[in-house]
Amino acid sequence: MDGTAWEDIRVDKRIYGDKVDIDYARTLDFFENRGGDKKLESKYNYVLFQDDAPEIAIERDRQEKEKIGRLLKWDGEGSVLDIGCGIGRWGESILEKGWKYVGIDYSEKLLGIAEENLKLFGENKMLLHGSFQEICEVLRCERMEEGFQKIFINGVMMYINDTDLEKGLKDILSVCNERCEVYLKESMAVDERLTLNEFYSDNLSQNYTAIYRGIVEYKRLVDKYFLCNGFEVVDEGSLFDEKLRNRKETLDYFFVLKR
Repeated sequence: MDGTAWEDIRVDKRIYGDKVDIDYARTLDFFENRGGDKKLESKYNYVLFQDDAPEIAIERDRQEKEKIGRLLKWDGEGSVLDIGCGIGRWGESILEKGWKYVGIDYSEKLLGIAEENLKLFGENKMLLHGSFQEICEVLRCERMEEGFQKIFINGVMMYINDTDLEKGLKDILSVCNERCEVYLKESMAVDERLTLNEFYSDNLSQNYTAIYRGIVEYKRLVDKYFLCNGFEVVDEGSLFDEKLRNRKETLDYFFVLKR
């Protein structure tokens, strides 16, 4: 599950500063019923949202793959673990590069779309059902505990409560290869943390819940779990051009790490 959007939110549905747990069942329900009865114009709308402007979702996908693709090393062969893979949109370019793609997501609906989306991109892939908190267990069941050369954590942390997030990041370290690159991207609050709790979005035609942690919060997590374990920051910053930023309080921010 990767992406962010909110429109026409009631003020009492915004929680600033305080750390509030969200209900995973409601988050899962959002993605299992993504789009409702309406037809989404682009497959990328499922995870990048922007339902009323599919051209923005398409351009964001293009810009992200171009920018991050240049920052990562694709020499030789290897395997990529995509956590919160959604419809497998990153699998499109990863498989074309000849790398093995392993995507994991909690939404069976999105995994079904991913299967269809990636069927023409080769067989060197595996799509697994599981939550962020179950990464190690899911990989163990598939006998895939060996280290990955690349790990993507893309747009999933905003749906994970603090305690589970820290456990998940610790687990992710255990499946990193000795030499590994990590791409971490999230929708972050420009200032203080903002939690949106079960509000109705006219743009999405659904209730939506997410935790927008501040950039400073994520920098602390990167330091605690990655920099303190031999990784270094290759690059970080705002992911998209100014014309693709259409939210005042949140920003798509990324880190590329390596060791």
